[in-house]
Amino acid sequence: MKKINLLNITIIPTFILFTACSNTEPKVAKATSIYELIGIAKPIQEPIQEITEEPIQVQDKRTSNRRFFQANVSPNIEYISYKRPLPEVDTYAIINDIESNAKHFLGTPYVWGATGPDTFDCSGFTQWVYRDVGITIPRVSREQARVGEFISFENLRRGDMIFFDTKKHRSGKVTHVGIYLGSGNFIHASSAGKKVVIYNFNQKEFYKKRFLWGRRVTSMNHHYASN
Repeated sequence: MKKINLLNITIIPTFILFTACSNTEPKVAKATSIYELIGIAKPIQEPIQEITEEPIQVQDKRTSNRRFFQANVSPNIEYISYKRPLPEVDTYAIINDIESNAKHFLGTPYVWGATGPDTFDCSGFTQWVYRDVGITIPRVSREQARVGEFISFENLRRGDMIFFDTKKHRSGKVTHVGIYLGSGNFIHASSAGKKVVIYNFNQKEFYKKRFLWGRRVTSMNHHYASN
């Protein structure tokens, strides 16, 4: 009799326990977002709104239909224009070409007002030589004397234009032009020599005394031309 009572005492609580468990819905652990894990507020995502105005528009490539949406672009934008850099110029090669081209015309007759290639006056000769290497200069010596970088006699180098006042009564105005070749030598279409010649300042004191200034155009931006 005591055994039966003990069994009842054991079974009844167990039944109650299982009954209670079966009537209770299982608790499911709440999902934790990544924002809660790292301790920050979840950002508010505003839906992209379709617009009917004209501002900056971006095509939605994720859909097959041609829907356009307003792009999130700040109005505070500075537009910068980048120009393609100019190619580097081999100045040394240009100077060599100037000298070579000028010497090619040695002995060509001088004729006032002639621009070549069979006859030259002084400025017609310089214009032709520089144009052959892609440098455009004015036609007459007085105008040529205004372009490029001013160069004193002591700072002359090969390829520079050199200007003179060759009038009997000097006034300081440009009347003649040649091309400096270095070591005191220069080439020019000479009215006195009646052709294209090379002189040296130390041998021709007249030109050294009548020298005004030089002009360097080999470092300028080149304007390409053809004869």
